[in-house]
Formats: sequence, C-alpha cells, structure tokens
Amino acid sequence: MSNQTPDKDEHRNIAELRDEYPSGLHVLMQNESVGYMIDALMDMPGTQFNKSLLADKASVSRQSVHTHITLLKNLGVVTEVQGSDPVEYTLNDGDEIVRLLHQLENVVNRRLSADIAD
Repeated sequence: MSNQTPDKDEHRNIAELRDEYPSGLHVLMQNESVGYMIDALMDMPGTQFNKSLLADKASVSRQSVHTHITLLKNLGVVTEVQGSDPVEYTLNDGDEIVRLLHQLENVVNRRLSADIAD
C-alpha cells in the first residue's frame, strides 16, 4: 500500500465534482459575499431592506447583492415585501434553512465560549 498523495489532476477532478454536485453548505458559501449577506441578515431579523441597505450592512457591493439575492430568494432565506417599490426584502425567519442557521450559530457560539472559559 502506497502513501502517495493525490496528484494535481486528481485534486482538480475532485474540485470539479464538488462544483458540479455541491453540498448544501457549498451552495450557501459558494461566494464570500453570500456568507456576509447571510450574516448581516441574521443580525437584522424583521427588518425590511433594499439591496443598498443589505450591501451596506453586509459590507459587500450592491452588485454582489444584486447577483446573489436571487439565490437567497430561491432558497427561501429571504422573501420579497409585497407592494414595495423599489423591491424590499426581509429575512424569512420561518424558513427551515434560516432556523438551521440560527441553530448552527448557537452551537458554534456555545462551543467557542466554552473553549474561552477553559
């Protein structure tokens, strides 16, 4: 049995497969801006926001919000506020993904605070 490390072609093939068949986490974090947007959204539950406000709160460009807001809408993370012009959105706290993200945040914070206390 050999202890060889995978060559560059094998790594590239694995990376291509991960991009072609991404995990749910990979879809959410495929772009750094999406992570920042989700983080900002979770800090402002119940707030109605337009793309400019989200860009400001997430410290990303308005173009990034424009590019990625459709993903967040399609996943149910945000919903459009009916009748708003220009279009405004709100975090969908009732969505399963949002609830799971809150749970993940709580677990990470609890474990990090336990590490700090030790």
